[in-house]
Amino acid sequence: MKLNAFRIKNFRSIVDTGWQNISPDNITCLIGQNESGKTSVLEGLKVFYSGIISEDVLRSDLSLPEVSCRFTVPEGWLIRITENPGTELKELLSGLTHVELTRSWIADLSSVINVSGEIREYLDSLEDAWRIYLNDVTLKLDEEITIVRDLERTFSKLIEEETDIRSKLIPPETKGFGFHLFGKKAADTETHKNAQFPGLINRLNELKKQKEEINLVLLKKQEVKRAGEKWKKLEDKCTLIDNHLQELSLKLEERHQRLTLLMRPIEDDTDAEWKEVLYDYRKTLVDRELRITELDSHIAFSGYIIDGFSEEEAENKVSEVIQSYKSHYNSAFLGKKYFEYCPVFELFEDFGSLLPNRIDMEDIISGNENVEGYKAARNFLSLAQLDYTFFQQPSSRILKQKIENLNHTLTANFHDFWQQSIGRNNKIHIQFELDHYNSSYGVKAGKPYLEFWIKDEGERLYPKQRSRGVRWFLSFYMELKASANITDRQMVLLVDEPGVSLHARAQEDVLKVFEDIKDKIQVIYTTHSPHLVEINKLHRVLAVQRDDVESMRSTSRILDPLQLSSASPDTLTPLQSILGNPMGNEAFTSIGVNLIVNDTGSFYMLNAIILLMGFKGKVCVIPSTNVSSIPLLCNILMGWGMDFAVLLFENESEIQMSDLLKSSVFRTDNNKKEIVIKMPGAFLNSEDILSTLDFKNHLLQTREGITVPNSVYIRQKELPRNFLLSRFLSNVKAGKIKASDFDEESLENFKVITDLLAGLK
Repeated sequence: MKLNAFRIKNFRSIVDTGWQNISPDNITCLIGQNESGKTSVLEGLKVFYSGIISEDVLRSDLSLPEVSCRFTVPEGWLIRITENPGTELKELLSGLTHVELTRSWIADLSSVINVSGEIREYLDSLEDAWRIYLNDVTLKLDEEITIVRDLERTFSKLIEEETDIRSKLIPPETKGFGFHLFGKKAADTETHKNAQFPGLINRLNELKKQKEEINLVLLKKQEVKRAGEKWKKLEDKCTLIDNHLQELSLKLEERHQRLTLLMRPIEDDTDAEWKEVLYDYRKTLVDRELRITELDSHIAFSGYIIDGFSEEEAENKVSEVIQSYKSHYNSAFLGKKYFEYCPVFELFEDFGSLLPNRIDMEDIISGNENVEGYKAARNFLSLAQLDYTFFQQPSSRILKQKIENLNHTLTANFHDFWQQSIGRNNKIHIQFELDHYNSSYGVKAGKPYLEFWIKDEGERLYPKQRSRGVRWFLSFYMELKASANITDRQMVLLVDEPGVSLHARAQEDVLKVFEDIKDKIQVIYTTHSPHLVEINKLHRVLAVQRDDVESMRSTSRILDPLQLSSASPDTLTPLQSILGNPMGNEAFTSIGVNLIVNDTGSFYMLNAIILLMGFKGKVCVIPSTNVSSIPLLCNILMGWGMDFAVLLFENESEIQMSDLLKSSVFRTDNNKKEIVIKMPGAFLNSEDILSTLDFKNHLLQTREGITVPNSVYIRQKELPRNFLLSRFLSNVKAGKIKASDFDEESLENFKVITDLLAGLK
């Protein structure tokens, strides 16, 4: 399984990232300002794997997190690992080349992982059909219970009426006496009744007949009645459980509100009340599932009773109908099954695996993870491809020679990624040695240990004596390379701001390590550093920023590579800084004219026009950091004795700068050459050289209704101007945009520029 995309909901500053694809070449970079939510993305992915969270990840509304990951799998793989899926599910699984898993948390902050996506939709469709069936049966059962109750009420009324009639048929003289009058026969009394109240007697006969009919129906519906009574009892139990669960959820929510910065495990044995609530909540959840299952089965059972089956027959039919409607798999079962094959998500801890000065062999052999440096030592031996049998070499001389050879190989491999030198040529060397404790160490005397060194030509030092940057990179290098050697399970490595303590060139070495392991390990990392982003691989970049860049209370959102142009300028700072000095190796020119422009964006635009128009003049465009810095550049070039000019646009700050330059910095030179050049026409800035149509097509790359100048639109929409213009220049250089792609208005404006440049001598 290979991670393809992720989606995070309700996690710290994140409400919903939407589905975000990671880079297909296995290296994904998250950029953004501090507090934008980059680290939250990494932590969200980490807890997808671990399932462990605390209250501090909850949002203020206490909505519970949900993290989903989509993995690519070989076609047919899901069939091979899913036993007896059934015809329909088998057909679905056979055509899938991806699987989605979603981990959801509940009120006690425990979680369950479910399969999602198409598989979940299929299982839900079965569940929906099952619910529709149960609802239909429930309606019939309710109707039958209503009929039984109506019949019972009717029967009771008939009895009341019968009793009333019989009381009227008793002669007045017999009331208050015994069962019959002395000296009179019962037959005589009955004859008297029939003769005196023929209508009542007929009614009694009718009532008797009706009672017999109703009683017969009720006898037939006794099983339905019993089923209905049990149904009501089960429903009442489920309602009570739901109410109790709601009460417990409120108690949990109150605790979450009090402990928004919980830093200990959720299972807190020191709080007896909390432990009791947790136990009750989890027990009630289990009980609820059992009761719902029992209720569903009983409703299905009742359906067969209504259809005339005996109770024994109905019991046998229930399992059949459940099997016909429901898969024997559910989303939780399949989620747990597929998760067993999920890549390991590991968050690299900056200083969690630093190489120790020494470590006992006994601790390595026993796997004592609590001893200092165990993880780093294990990584070191993994890179050296050593196990304990290596150190059992009987010849001390041969063992030392083998260790020396290994030290040389390890150092050479390390130098492939660590380009830094101490001085001009002095590179560090990694070494380890096997030694034994002497008699002064008491119980340890004679026991073996490993000792590590980081050596240069000047001195031999323990790891702890080296700089923070060297120790970090060595730890980082060993951790990643050792992980790449593990072939039994794939890994997704999460790295938060790697190389913060490294020199710029060493940060580029970090990228080399990523490149080396990317075929075995997927890497997702965050950074602020331009040295950790490759401008020619923008498909790797996801930008993270707040919806409202002015408010830290706003939610985080992620912009994919196709949306980078809508990111805020601060978010794109690493990309813009990558360009460093946009002039590259050109610097200033002493054989032509240096043309100073207002900023880096105009530098990109003018150079793009020069390329598009094939201008061959000796003009070097020099970007100022901003308009206010133009006088400083002018003074530098004047001091160096270089020819230069300043190109200014028709905006307020540059109009003022024009007056300032002419009045206080310089006027025209002795040859009457105009040094301050103002753009003709209403060009507020360099992007206004493009027509509105070409601005939309080639700069924004979107279809927008624009009624203001291009530069005003960029400012109003707070678009990353430098990024848009640098991308425009890159596309021109790559031949993706040609002069023939522009309309007449833009081409005329381009000619205005080249004519101005041609006039610079």
